[in-house]
Amino acid sequence: MTGTDPTNNPRIAESMAKLEQAEAGLDRSISQARQLQSRMPKSGLSREDIEQIAQHARSKDAPKELRELQARIDSGEVSWNDIAEGRFLDDPQVRRALEGGVEGMRQAFVMINEGHELDEIIEPGGPPSTPDRPADRDDRDDDPGDDYFDGPVLR
Repeated sequence: MTGTDPTNNPRIAESMAKLEQAEAGLDRSISQARQLQSRMPKSGLSREDIEQIAQHARSKDAPKELRELQARIDSGEVSWNDIAEGRFLDDPQVRRALEGGVEGMRQAFVMINEGHELDEIIEPGGPPSTPDRPADRDDRDDDPGDDYFDGPVLR
């Protein structure tokens, strides 16, 4: 029994043409994504950086949320590189663990703008609190007189 060639059917031919167009579009999208990825900065975390972060996160001085996040990292569920590259930032536990560092980042920002050396800023325990920079001060970007922080508020 011989059948007819299905590509002679106009509906099948039209569907095949649409499929080929979709595949070509997908190939273009993949190529563009790869080009964009190659231009994106890497996380910049060295093996030593990750070891220092993990050591702090396992210490008794680390907040409970950070120690819990490190336990997830130790189990292989996430990695510090994942977090540094912006993945898992929608994860509530990751956000809670990182919230404590926002004040330290603000202080580091101030110190950088004041001309402090990075080695001076990145010391065990993070940037020191200063008398003119109380830790409970609310430095949101919506305060026009705010000289400390002009970036987005992370909540």
